Amino acid sequence: MEKSILFLKEFALFIKSSKTGRRRMPSGKKITKGTLTQYQCVQNLIRDFECNQKLVLRIVPLKKSSARLIQKERLYWKNIIKSLLQYLYRDRGCYDNYVSGVLKVIKSFFRYIEIEKSIYVGAFYKAFRVPSEVFTPITLTPDQLRFLICDRLFENSLTGSLKNIKDIFVFGCTVGLRFGDLMKLKQTNLQKINEQYILIANTQKTRVQIRINLPNYAIEILKRHRKNSKKYLLPRISNTNFNIQVKNLARKAGWDYYSPKIRHKLGKPIEIKIGKNETYRFYHHITSHSMRRTAITSLLMLGLEEHIVRKISGHAPGSKEFYRYVSISDRKSTRLNSS
Repeated sequence: MEKSILFLKEFALFIKSSKTGRRRMPSGKKITKGTLTQYQCVQNLIRDFECNQKLVLRIVPLKKSSARLIQKERLYWKNIIKSLLQYLYRDRGCYDNYVSGVLKVIKSFFRYIEIEKSIYVGAFYKAFRVPSEVFTPITLTPDQLRFLICDRLFENSLTGSLKNIKDIFVFGCTVGLRFGDLMKLKQTNLQKINEQYILIANTQKTRVQIRINLPNYAIEILKRHRKNSKKYLLPRISNTNFNIQVKNLARKAGWDYYSPKIRHKLGKPIEIKIGKNETYRFYHHITSHSMRRTAITSLLMLGLEEHIVRKISGHAPGSKEFYRYVSISDRKSTRLNSS
């Protein structure tokens, strides 16, 4: 029998290979910083799990092994995953979405060992159960977005800083870029062709160039802020500060109705409370990512073809996450047509 491999030692090499670019995504692109952060979180989690369980995880190469040894290894990892799930759910109070992410990383690690390191470890890892959680993105309705764009009385009631937040938010809800890409937009990203202003940008995550025809209200936003910066199109602000202030904006807009936050644990829906057992309100859910979600839904409702919207959003063909937006836009369109 070949010498066993220490899980965490090999996992550190998995992270290093992903970080240096030796291991890449199937498309050939480098692993993103966000994914590397997930890997490091799982590494820390497994380290804590080993300490909690007083064990050291190992992997046994199974090339030329007997059926008995293969079965023994399968049962070993079946019990390990069972204990890991109990640890995550019972001891750490995790929800399905988080547990799903952990198991997906572990499965990616086993695929790396088998495919890129050419070490046969058995196909049992493919059966690791990944809990599924149906997540419905929070988006603004067309009426809510129209209110932010058109209501001058509301705009005049805002402080200067909240006016800036509103402008960024409305622009983001229009173009669908990630917050980081919005903050990097420069004057050179805006072009005027045949009296039409066009935003041309390369997205950081997908590295795809997008071209978006800007409506008049979006152009007015950019013109308002042109005098304050000769370099950037929009006011500069950190993501953390933006998320705090955009909630204040949504609350001032009157969107303080109850909107429970639901997470699932072993498939069972559980309401997450805020503060001292207080139910979430709609404005609590509004973040920088709400801009992108609203834009995707709005573009689909306007009848833009799905492959064009996917190019803007960066979702892959067949993406389950993208088709949640398709479902939302269909429901909203149905309500609008019936009203």
